[in-house]
Amino acid sequence: MIRDVEAESFAEAHGYGSMSSDAKTTLYPGSTNFTRLSEVLKLMILKTINGWSDKSFMELLHLLKNMLPEGNTLPNRNYETKMIVYYTGKF
Repeated sequence: MIRDVEAESFAEAHGYGSMSSDAKTTLYPGSTNFTRLSEVLKLMILKTINGWSDKSFMELLHLLKNMLPEGNTLPNRNYETKMIVYYTGKF
């Protein structure tokens, strides 16, 4: 039981650290208005409102990743976006 609590606490701490990091990470070098967290949340809201499939959403992520300047931090997989959103507790 102690091991379970320790693992749970570690996962929660890791989630907070990831969320905090994503909130401070710019979407691309030189960006002052966009953070990784804010833009992933906006994209996930669009996905949800419009009922996009995971496949179509991943295609959009790939397109945007290629359109943004090199060195951008936009995830290119649906799983990564879900993990970012999961740790924020927004959905």
